[in-house]
Amino acid sequence: MRSAWPGCQLIVLMAAGWGFCAEPPASAPVKLTAAQRRALELVALGKARTELLRRVRTLPLVRDVTVGDWVSASVELDRALRLWVRQQPQHGPARVYSDGVCEVDVALAPEAVRDQVLRWLEDYGGGPPKRPVDSAAVQSAAKRWPMLWATGSAAASEHLSPDRPPGWEDVSRTGMELARSAAEADAWHALLEEAGRLKVTPARRLREFLDSGDAVRDAVQAAVRREGQVTVEFEPDQVAVATARIGMKELLRILTRVHQEQYQGEDFAAADFREMVLLASRDRLTGTGLAPPPERYVLRNRYGWIEYDTPAWAGETRSATGRFHLEEGESPELSDQYEAARLDAIDQLRRLIEPLPVSPDISVRELLGYRQDLKDDVVLFLSGARVVRRQKLPTGGVQVEVELPLRRLWEIVRRGMKLEEVEPPAGAAESAANAATRPASREEGP
Repeated sequence: MRSAWPGCQLIVLMAAGWGFCAEPPASAPVKLTAAQRRALELVALGKARTELLRRVRTLPLVRDVTVGDWVSASVELDRALRLWVRQQPQHGPARVYSDGVCEVDVALAPEAVRDQVLRWLEDYGGGPPKRPVDSAAVQSAAKRWPMLWATGSAAASEHLSPDRPPGWEDVSRTGMELARSAAEADAWHALLEEAGRLKVTPARRLREFLDSGDAVRDAVQAAVRREGQVTVEFEPDQVAVATARIGMKELLRILTRVHQEQYQGEDFAAADFREMVLLASRDRLTGTGLAPPPERYVLRNRYGWIEYDTPAWAGETRSATGRFHLEEGESPELSDQYEAARLDAIDQLRRLIEPLPVSPDISVRELLGYRQDLKDDVVLFLSGARVVRRQKLPTGGVQVEVELPLRRLWEIVRRGMKLEEVEPPAGAAESAANAATRPASREEGP
């Protein structure tokens, strides 16, 4: 498939059996309603948080132990990490490009992760004895952690379905119901764990009563499920989130009854539970459970676009450092100084990307010279530069280091290429044939 731009060639093929079809030419800018834009932002934010969770889990704690290794030793801790990352706010405004693609960023400073891990250490302990983690190890490891950034992307052509929750357009009905059931089960489990933390006496927690025997735990669990309530939301990050609730008065009645009918020990009296309710100082307990749909029920296309002659820079990240120096008599706010330095860094990035080759015969700068319709998207792309380090200069002023992955720039400058069918290079046909003969995993339509 050959581009209509002078001297520029892009080969793209999609394996669909043995048929090859060209990407359609560029069309007019995609017009989004406010509701459509909001839906895209939610899906992009969900994807960004999912990527951020992956990056948090890879952070090293102690030798051969990452944050992910540590939290995986505890269902409670793993759930706490997921819930915390899912609460991280969007960083900056969403970027909505003229082709209907929306990008959203989230970020976590190493200090924020460190402080949260230290709180979890206090609440949940240091993990398995063979791989212990303590506060000193966390403090030391955090000094080497980078600023964490993640970007989520959603396209209008993929994520605007009126009959599904945003983000669940490619999940079958069976997959949604299985995610619902798993989230509800996790929520009831989390609710019982939350109840177990309640202080029954100054020296004892309810967990000890629940662990006094299988009959006690089973009876409390069954009664809580029977008398409590649970609701489920299908969130845009393709996670079903269930919230289980029960009132403290209902819990008191359950515990009193189970104590009378099932408890065989001598450490707890029925009156202790009334004291527990007073100590709790709240009217209701809640537990949150999470569950994604099983992978086999996510209806994704098994065949994607295969691109040839993509420039190497499309998979790279560029960085730049901007500075702001105080002039004599100036005293701007520190936040204004950092913003000026950030804009200087973005201007440097602009100068770095302009010479990048779209093909051997044309650069980004030359392309934008006669594709004026792409300029606004390139400016928007540059605005997404990520701040990875800020510092004050000993001579006065500040400097800001930013980085910018270039994949989106390639998706902008290649837009509108007129493509022609070509034979795939040697070896590509065989790989496409192998992919085409793999059994499908789709079990039902959406």
